[in-house]
Amino acid sequence: MPANAVTLNMPIGDSATTIGGSDVYINRSNNFTSSNCGIADLGRKGGFNRNPELSQIAQDMAVTPGNYYQIFSAGNVKTVAGKRAYPINCNYYNVRVDSWISDKNNDITGARVSYVECYPQASRLPEWDSQVKTIDFYHVGNLYEYAFDNDVVVDPNYDVYNFENSNMQEHLAVAVDGNCISFSISGSAYGKAEVVVLVRHESLYTRARFIVQ
Repeated sequence: MPANAVTLNMPIGDSATTIGGSDVYINRSNNFTSSNCGIADLGRKGGFNRNPELSQIAQDMAVTPGNYYQIFSAGNVKTVAGKRAYPINCNYYNVRVDSWISDKNNDITGARVSYVECYPQASRLPEWDSQVKTIDFYHVGNLYEYAFDNDVVVDPNYDVYNFENSNMQEHLAVAVDGNCISFSISGSAYGKAEVVVLVRHESLYTRARFIVQ
């Protein structure tokens, strides 16, 4: 059991007893339930240090002693480069159901759970909102390409923002292909712009920035 794990007794039907800062409680059907969170059941092969697993998430999930679960803020789960992903700067919970709690008549009245508040481990991705590269077209010509690691994918949707007194956005073309993003300029571009992209590795994503000038 990790040193930072919290043990919690959760009565059935008590919506005021929730896991961490989530709204997840155990309803009268013996399910974890939530209005604002996604819940994943990892079975007995989970753990307290697992990165988010998003292939099957729901807002209602049966409570099973011995199983591990993950709880995410549903609003933070996005589709990035074609797959569900969770931001590297947001917390989530790894949870284990330790046992049922019973009264003197052996009727189940609740469950004892242990949970750990976690942040994703994302060594293959840049830090959230980090500036990955400054591209100086006066030195590199009219085309520049940047490649992330081979198993990283760039989302094809991006945002471009002009700095003050710049027309760079109007003359800048951005193209995404797998782990690569390329920038090209045409015409009489001046000033600088910022390009903001989402970048995914497996079930995690970050937001990265490029400055072009």
